[in-house]
Amino acid sequence: MDLFEYILILTSVIYAMAMGQLLEGVSRIAQSPTPIRMYLPHMIWAFNLFCFICLIWWATWEFREVEWSSLRYAYMLVAPTLFFLACSLVTPQRLDGNEVSLETHFFRIRRLFFGAYFFAALAVIVDGSILADEPVWFTGRVGHSIILGAALWGFFSANKKVHLALPVVTLLAITVLTITRFLLPR
Repeated sequence: MDLFEYILILTSVIYAMAMGQLLEGVSRIAQSPTPIRMYLPHMIWAFNLFCFICLIWWATWEFREVEWSSLRYAYMLVAPTLFFLACSLVTPQRLDGNEVSLETHFFRIRRLFFGAYFFAALAVIVDGSILADEPVWFTGRVGHSIILGAALWGFFSANKKVHLALPVVTLLAITVLTITRFLLPR
């Protein structure tokens, strides 16, 4: 085992725990004896988080040639930790009472969720420039900017129509980034 594989273990565990939070939350919602009022943006954000984490984990392999230090290692733990927080926030931990509204829950945790999501996404977006030789600006940054802009807009806006559009726009940006980065020839 080399140093990169050793470093990847902890980040992988944290990402797996984040995905576990999402899956457990969805399972809890599906099995709840308490009536649940679903909220489409909530469900799309959960899906976005799951997809984004899968892509980030896959893209992390590109750092296998990095010369690692304790500071770089600490930086690599920022995004998974913040994504874990975002994933644990997006689905309610307790489903008791007469009825649970995912919309009410989403707007209650909105600022903390979007704050964690913004800084996690930012850490992932600039990691290539910080850890490797990725240029600060390239065409993929357009999609990155859309993801960060959506997170900021979600943080500052309580408008329900805006919150219906944001996860869809983010999903489209993640899809385009996935196609251009992983599926098209370089």
